[in-house]
Amino acid sequence: MFEILEGSSGDVLAVEISGGYTKGDVALFKKAFEDTLQGGVARINVLCKIDRLKLTESEMGAFVEDARYGFANMDKIRHIAVVADSAFVKFLVACDNAVFGDPKKGLVEKYFSTSDLAAAWAFVRG
Repeated sequence: MFEILEGSSGDVLAVEISGGYTKGDVALFKKAFEDTLQGGVARINVLCKIDRLKLTESEMGAFVEDARYGFANMDKIRHIAVVADSAFVKFLVACDNAVFGDPKKGLVEKYFSTSDLAAAWAFVRG
């Protein structure tokens, strides 16, 4: 399930993914991302809270489509905060940032535990 979180505004798009992650959820994210760009911002800061993600209810194609969209729009993304309580997600975020992050251009992806949600908000708003 995909939900836009309260507090999204300006150049900050905050979303929550829970339960299964489907191609329908990816379509909703794309629309929210495009709507944010149409609001007049050049680059978006994304906060993604992953809560109780169930891989058995998710579509592998959704993850692939999500990654392709992210790669195609990397120049429109600034900070990415991934909020979860998962050692595996933490590892993936570190790998992703090491390969695709570009601090000189402001493209930085960071992992935050759910107990550090306030710090994640500060990161995407800062």
